[in-house]
Amino acid sequence: MESFKDYLVKQKIVDQATAEKLIAESSGNIDKVIQKLGQTAEVSDESLIKAYVSTFKKKTLCEIFVEEGYISLEFIQTIINEFGAIPGNIGQILVERKVITEEEFARSIAHELSIEYVDLAHYEVNDELFNSIDVALMRRYCFIPHSKEAKDIYLIMADPGNVDAIEELEIQLGMPIVPMVASRVSIQKLLSLMVETSLDSKVVFSDLENFPPLEVVVEDDEEDDSPAPGIATSSGFGSDTTVVRMVDAILLKGVRKRASDIHFEVYESQLKVKYRIDGVLFEVLSDVEPRFRGPVISRLKIMAQLDIAEKRIPQDGRFKLKIDDRFVDFRVSVLPSIFGETVVLRILDKSALGLDIQKLGLMGEDLLMFKRNVKKPYGMVLVAGPTGSGKTTTLYSAIKFVHTPKDKFITIEDPVEYQLPDIVQIAVNEKKGLTFSSGLRSIVRQDPDKVMVGEIRDAETAKIAINAALTGHLVFSSIHANNVIDAISRLENMEIDPYEFVSSFNLIMSQRLIRLNCKNCITDDNSITDEMKRLTIDFEQYADVKFKRGRGCRYCHDTGYQGRSGIFEVLEMTPKIKQMILTRQSPLEIRKTAMEQGMVPLRKAGWKKVEQGLTTFEEMNRVTFEEGVL
Repeated sequence: MESFKDYLVKQKIVDQATAEKLIAESSGNIDKVIQKLGQTAEVSDESLIKAYVSTFKKKTLCEIFVEEGYISLEFIQTIINEFGAIPGNIGQILVERKVITEEEFARSIAHELSIEYVDLAHYEVNDELFNSIDVALMRRYCFIPHSKEAKDIYLIMADPGNVDAIEELEIQLGMPIVPMVASRVSIQKLLSLMVETSLDSKVVFSDLENFPPLEVVVEDDEEDDSPAPGIATSSGFGSDTTVVRMVDAILLKGVRKRASDIHFEVYESQLKVKYRIDGVLFEVLSDVEPRFRGPVISRLKIMAQLDIAEKRIPQDGRFKLKIDDRFVDFRVSVLPSIFGETVVLRILDKSALGLDIQKLGLMGEDLLMFKRNVKKPYGMVLVAGPTGSGKTTTLYSAIKFVHTPKDKFITIEDPVEYQLPDIVQIAVNEKKGLTFSSGLRSIVRQDPDKVMVGEIRDAETAKIAINAALTGHLVFSSIHANNVIDAISRLENMEIDPYEFVSSFNLIMSQRLIRLNCKNCITDDNSITDEMKRLTIDFEQYADVKFKRGRGCRYCHDTGYQGRSGIFEVLEMTPKIKQMILTRQSPLEIRKTAMEQGMVPLRKAGWKKVEQGLTTFEEMNRVTFEEGVL
């Protein structure tokens, strides 16, 4: 297209500005440019004929390659000597031999065919148009839809010179095509990106038939007569092929999109599927045919080796899948509702977890304090926070940080979420009498050096764990509490002896998970209203902060957030704090003293993330409470 514009200017048919305007208004269609020239009074008939004839004077690809300096005339002679003539696929041969790049080849095609070249590196896809066309069709013919007019559709194609393919596409799309060109590799990359980042069901599940059945690892369960352990394809359970493929696709896409949970919600006339990504639910499927609703739920129960005939009581199970050359565990919860059974899967993907103490979100002195205390030979480290605040990830990261082959490490959990090498892991089974307290009592007789108790739920478990810490073991555990001072209060309510408490505890840490701004669409945040400022007691202290937020893009599913990080308050058991606990001073006084000694409260930790541009003022407010005068 550029060569035709240059021709118009060089021949003084029109000036530069007019040429650019004509080409822009015609969207690169030369016929339309010629028509507009004919309607321009300043253009003579002779000039019009020149312009029209020039469109037939097309250079060969080889001429263009030489003209652009990609190859030399001597190189062309070498090609002729090798093939006997210049081959028809000379461009592809040069790309394969890395003589020219994919982008140089695409630009040359644009020059040869006098059509527009599109650089897809920073291209904004028309989502509405993209979602209206079958992705399988785009993959087959390697194109991205650019725009749509009343009569024509503009497609960015890898091979716009393939007349037969364009004719086939015109029949399938039902309208004439105006081709543009981009490199094949950039089109394929953008197509993959669109599929992986979209939550539109037509896009997400566009390639249902293009992947093999997932491999299910069948594990022993002594409570029933389940099959022997081994690996079987997911289609080996006798389910309908369509249902198997649908469930496999939902699970596979959920794992690839970093979902923590998959919800199958049954309603009167439909089944909805939702992914929880970074703590937020996204509906990805709502048009499942009614006839598949029951089979989909049954399929999930079969995979988890649950009773498909029992539909009146809750059931819990698990299964493991082989996905992308790794094993991913799924915890299954089935709950009866008024319209049938609803199912929630918790995805436990150890490879996505990372288990790196450096990546939890702890910073500066807090990180050093945490490392120092988990490295101590004995004592107790307690992590507090509500459900879903990342306590388990923190405990596993601490285990990975301190564990060596010289130590025996035993964990008791409900359930065991991630299997770790060279560590004895025990799952609570209350039906058979294996509780945290009874299991922990037995664990201390197994000669462990370090112990992890998944959660302190009652006084008995707390007392045994504290006793283990007092008798030379390093104990990690968690507790449901809003902050470190609430954790102390909870333990006091369990009637833990204050002397044992201060003698055993090394450190108590409270945490939350906060969503991070999407790096692909981060911008200045101008959405903070005067009312929001007035309603925030501590806003004035941070009024000069340059607030940031994500605009929303396909990478973050238009939320503005991508990924999460922890915020923490860390309380080390200093002599003064121990003395205050022993004398049963008020939680407010203990908190005040802790802050005077350098403890950073959750609210302030949240503000630090805001100051660094990592998260928004709104998200920080959602996750943390104001600390008032403290």
